[in-house]
Amino acid sequence: MPRDYGVQISDTLVQLAAVLEGLEPAEWGEQSLCERWSVRDVVGHIVWRVGGSFGDMLRTAWPLLTLSHPSPGAITDAVSRQEGEASSPEELVRRLRRIAAFRLAGLGRTGTGALVETVVHTYDVVQALGVRIDVDADATRRVALAGLMLAPAERRAVVARHTLFAADAGWAIGRGPIIDATARGIVLYLHGRNPLRASAGR
Repeated sequence: MPRDYGVQISDTLVQLAAVLEGLEPAEWGEQSLCERWSVRDVVGHIVWRVGGSFGDMLRTAWPLLTLSHPSPGAITDAVSRQEGEASSPEELVRRLRRIAAFRLAGLGRTGTGALVETVVHTYDVVQALGVRIDVDADATRRVALAGLMLAPAERRAVVARHTLFAADAGWAIGRGPIIDATARGIVLYLHGRNPLRASAGR
């Protein structure tokens, strides 16, 4: 049966909301680890991708599907920015907390896909802001494995020749000589972020 990650999703979102509550207005416009998105864009993406059902996501994106040959990336960019700008920072924080409460209650999507969206994009925000949060060790391992499945060949090759050891979480993936890292660094690396930026602040 599919694993239920509602508790881990909720805990991660609650920590993200706490970080965002303390931001100055200008910090919402800071560049995140997603090269195309600001902190606010990333939060808009999370409330869109994690907050609703697949039907809700489709209905939000549907108007953009009428554009001439839209790419999935262009649609995701546009909707994420749209969702981020449609609400004030205070409302975005409230929406994150509401999503967290629903997921803690077992309501909504609590599978691996929602976990990946939550953890990776939360890291995109907190890493860029230089803030540390604690994500469940099993959740980070699952997100790292999901990233490995879709990682480009050169990053899969690293894991084929080395063991990436998340010293702070107590798990490892790969084979060969050990590379000590953090769970956050490994997750971000396998999900395509710049390894130098991902390792900063360890």
